[in-house]
Amino acid sequence: MNTPSDDHRRLLRMEGLLTALLRYGALVASAWIALGMALGPFQNAPALASISDRCLAVGIVLLIALPVLRVALMTGVFLSEKDYRFAAISGAVLAIIALGFLLGALNPHVHFL
Repeated sequence: MNTPSDDHRRLLRMEGLLTALLRYGALVASAWIALGMALGPFQNAPALASISDRCLAVGIVLLIALPVLRVALMTGVFLSEKDYRFAAISGAVLAIIALGFLLGALNPHVHFL
């Protein structure tokens, strides 16, 4: 049987994982965006302009991906803790997000609603 201190330690570990993911993910994404913005004034050099645009795109994609990674991390945490009810719920949310990405990638010109 789990004691309250064990539950508290698990909760702190889970919060620590989420905090690290969101903190360092936001820092990495912000660094990519800052690099792209720093290279932005050098638009006269075609090679640097291309690198600037790519750095900005990578940063934006990382910012968009952070919530999805959070759901994936939570699914893994719930599975490792054998909390199958919440693992199924977060897995269903992850499947819905993946389906949305897939439908958008297959034909971006179709309006579903």
